[in-house]
Amino acid sequence: MTIKARTDRPLVWAHASTPAAVDAIREVLMRAQLSDPTLSYVLSAPDSEDAFAPDVVVLDEADAQAGLAWLSETSPDLCIWAQASVASALFGLNHRRSIPTLLINAETRPLWSRTWLWRKTIARQTLKPVFYAFVTASESTGSLRNLGLPARNIEVLGPLLGGVVAPGCDEGERDRIGEILAGRPVWFAHRVPHQEMRVVIDAFMQAQRKAHRMLLILDLLDPAGTEDCLALCAELGLTAHARAEEGEPETRTQVFLAESGEDTGLWYRLAALAYMGGSLTSGDVPNPMVAAALGSAVVHGSKIGQNQHAYNRLREAGATQPLEASQDLSQRVAALMEPDQCAEMAAAGWEVVSEGAEVTDRLVEITLQKLGLGEAAQ
Repeated sequence: MTIKARTDRPLVWAHASTPAAVDAIREVLMRAQLSDPTLSYVLSAPDSEDAFAPDVVVLDEADAQAGLAWLSETSPDLCIWAQASVASALFGLNHRRSIPTLLINAETRPLWSRTWLWRKTIARQTLKPVFYAFVTASESTGSLRNLGLPARNIEVLGPLLGGVVAPGCDEGERDRIGEILAGRPVWFAHRVPHQEMRVVIDAFMQAQRKAHRMLLILDLLDPAGTEDCLALCAELGLTAHARAEEGEPETRTQVFLAESGEDTGLWYRLAALAYMGGSLTSGDVPNPMVAAALGSAVVHGSKIGQNQHAYNRLREAGATQPLEASQDLSQRVAALMEPDQCAEMAAAGWEVVSEGAEVTDRLVEITLQKLGLGEAAQ
């Protein structure tokens, strides 16, 4: 368990039980930070078989002593408890430390196996720090009211669905490069590991037979591979340029090497199609919601480890095209670069990204309001 030291900024502790819920709450807090940069936050999740992102602290929900030590170090001003059980020893520490708590679709059923007297005394004390609760349906309000939470502090909001805070870009540069490309089909391969570099370039060469003016924007996971990639392109007769040297692609550029991890928002906005690097080998893949939010259709392999829930949501909506094997990449890219095909997938992706926006906005509002930040502080 990692200790995150207390800062002098308002600090929110958010605990969620699944990677999908963690991602959704992360988006809420990132949006809250955009409204008031003084806000900071720490994310935690229970010890489980799920794979959580590196910024998530894993806590044993049954170990009250370890949890108390961690809370003493972090000293949060607010707790957001999302889609997790309120019957855990960790949740009970909110009462001991008087941390104002916001419930989001919390699990209360374990409390109802206890006696009526226990629910009336112990459970009500445990829920005393809760100042507000969101539930998915009106039927869920009854159990919270019976545990002592006033009806005026319970709101039906719907499911918690993660979207994404999309990276920005220099709009002037975007317009300038757009003019240079003059309607050329653009394919962005994001965070491509070295072992997939040749697969992506071979797929590009084959796809070019149907879209001969195509531009590949290649973002290598390891920038140390840039020289190898330029040498490979020269060997294959491809005109390649690197952002570190040329700055922007030219009209004759076929492969443009982006600076690793930089200007992702720009490349997604320019590309009609994006390949999620690592999905054919390591499973260390980008969040596809970023591509969907910025208008790119998504193609990926079968190894989609830590963002699996996001890929599943997009696939079910028809916003992604999964690959069975690396040999499928060139054929799929060539087919998807048809304008109508990409546009349909991009529209489906935007629907997925947008469907949780109303819930996110409401959660941002009440979080800032409780902390006296943002518009509430003015």
